[in-house]
Amino acid sequence: MNNTPQTDMDTTLDPPGTVAIVGAGTHGLEAGLYGRFLGYNVIILERGPIGNNMRDESDADLVVLPDQCLSPLALSAVATQHTAENPGSSPRVHPTTVSAWIEEGLIPLSESDLLRGRIKTDHLVTRINTVPIELENESEDASDYPPDFQLHFIDSDGAEGTLRVEAVLIATGSQCDIEFMFPMPCSYLHRIESTSPHDAAGLFGGRRQIVDIYSQLAGREDLDLYRPPRV
Repeated sequence: MNNTPQTDMDTTLDPPGTVAIVGAGTHGLEAGLYGRFLGYNVIILERGPIGNNMRDESDADLVVLPDQCLSPLALSAVATQHTAENPGSSPRVHPTTVSAWIEEGLIPLSESDLLRGRIKTDHLVTRINTVPIELENESEDASDYPPDFQLHFIDSDGAEGTLRVEAVLIATGSQCDIEFMFPMPCSYLHRIESTSPHDAAGLFGGRRQIVDIYSQLAGREDLDLYRPPRV
């Protein structure tokens, strides 16, 4: 799977490389959407429902402006989906509470064309290990390539399963009970560091980390899909 020869500096992954994102809160969904815009094969696993870590504060007022709850990419995806499914209808109204943020922002985003079918809720990731890649050319040495990741999870029926990918992004906020079966830090495994979606600094800081992570994966320092286009 991960067929990029590793060097001391090379930690890039070309689309359509496979990326697993753990967590389907605001940063997890934003990271998934960002990856899909770049052409990556993204799968999101969430231990509970969409926006699980935000639901304890569902009745709280927003700490950012309503139109800042979602990134420009996410707002565009939700608006495009809404218009396609409801031609001639009025534009969506921005949320005013965390509950509305989930129901009117995150859930519609999860159902948009780029993310539909790629989110597995009620999938608890318990541990992650690395596995050697499977080479098509037997003359090559697998040690010349970075290993793949194998995520172990428990689904809503209590059944155990695995998912094999080339890169992992942890978007669970400050809570992370996953057992990592390899030394950290590890190339191709990234984490949005303990950012909270309930304050402006945490929300925007998480998006900044998403940009930085995909800039590294794509090998382009100037890559920023959130930057307004030049006119």
